[in-house]
Amino acid sequence: MKDFDMLFSILSLIELNYLLPIAELLIKDGHEVRFVIFHNAAKPILTKKNIPFYSVHELKETFPFDKNAINNLDSSQEQYGIENIRDLFLREKLGYNRTDENKLLTKTLHYLQIMDKILDEIDANLIVQTSGIFAANQVVFYAARKRGIDHIFFEHSPFNNMGLFLLNTFECDMPDDIAKMSPSPEDCQAVEKYIQKYNEEKFLRAAADNKHLYSDMRFGKIINLENARKLKRKLYHKYISKEQEEYNEIGWVIKSSFSKLFHRKLLNRYYIKPESQNDNYIYFPFHVPGDTQLLARSPMFQFQECLVEYLSRSIPFGHKLYIKEHPAAVGGYQNSIIKKLIKECGNICLVHPQTNSHELIKNSSLVVTVNSSVGFEALLQNKKVLVVGKSYYKNRGVTFDVNDMNELAPTIKKALNSDMPDRAEIINFLAKVHKWSYPCAFYEMKQESYESFYRYIKNYLKKNQFARKSSI
Repeated sequence: MKDFDMLFSILSLIELNYLLPIAELLIKDGHEVRFVIFHNAAKPILTKKNIPFYSVHELKETFPFDKNAINNLDSSQEQYGIENIRDLFLREKLGYNRTDENKLLTKTLHYLQIMDKILDEIDANLIVQTSGIFAANQVVFYAARKRGIDHIFFEHSPFNNMGLFLLNTFECDMPDDIAKMSPSPEDCQAVEKYIQKYNEEKFLRAAADNKHLYSDMRFGKIINLENARKLKRKLYHKYISKEQEEYNEIGWVIKSSFSKLFHRKLLNRYYIKPESQNDNYIYFPFHVPGDTQLLARSPMFQFQECLVEYLSRSIPFGHKLYIKEHPAAVGGYQNSIIKKLIKECGNICLVHPQTNSHELIKNSSLVVTVNSSVGFEALLQNKKVLVVGKSYYKNRGVTFDVNDMNELAPTIKKALNSDMPDRAEIINFLAKVHKWSYPCAFYEMKQESYESFYRYIKNYLKKNQFARKSSI
């Protein structure tokens, strides 16, 4: 077994294109780097760069599956610390219409065995991949944990142009050392400036930058040059070069996109555009269905339509419940249920997708969220926030927290009757979040972003290698 610095794991060419320059910087600095790839179109790119890699799809063909893993499923789950292996492929079932659980189970267990084979060859110090809950993401995480190898998920910070590195966890929660610290005046000042800019622009830049993803579900969102290029690339990889990848259900994705467009049209008569600033309403923003924030961190709220119905019964008489689809998933919710809720509950209003969330938050009596970025936005505006799911801003003294859904109604009443949040406490908390965040704009294809990411990994490896040497 060879001592090795790190592995990058990638599912898509977008991930490769971003991580490859970072890997090259690490290699130039003397570190040994390899890739685990779940998309074979990455092979010629890495081969040309002379960077070693493991193709999971090739190993799947040459490394036989041990069926004993199915016969002894409880033991298989136990050795990896997996509570329910169905959780590893739930995202694929919900998002890609893969309904054969036996096939999904076999694939997941085979991937775990392949990762074991890879990690038998090298004693890696670190494995890095983007946050995600597809089977491939989770397999890499659990294989690393089984062997005590440090694993990092990276994802966007709530602050624009900053990121979070999550060590050995799916959860996105502030480390204890930062949570207990007193924030510096510099971090507090940075937060104050950020809030000022946010209130001037009235949106979070991270959402506004991707105008295509966050635009309303119109015909032009499906038929455009960007999607045409993606379709051409997908068709080429699937039918011409036959490069295997994880997710190439082209027909299903096209059908799903037009289904969202159809549902968006059906809901058109139910949308409202709030005009009065004097309405008493509580605002609940939907998450993207199947999002990591739900499936991995608050799975009991995956079916948000059910939560909306319970909220409508829990809010005081005289208040309305404003709900709004996530801008990246307009038309992607259960239309029949939403229409039924609007008709039968009497206090639910579906807000038009183009309505600015800044104004919805500003004029609301209370924001209720599972763990949405809208909760962060509400804190920026010094508004009352009630949280029902797992979140980095829950139980930090700046929100109203529901840990038992039987307490939802009294907690809503308490929040509505309470004074506005203490601004100093919110600034103090947000300054800690700012301190926790790292100055790096993930997936921004610029040298500055590559070098920032590289510096974080470089510093981690230095500390980790020192610790390993000290323990020998």
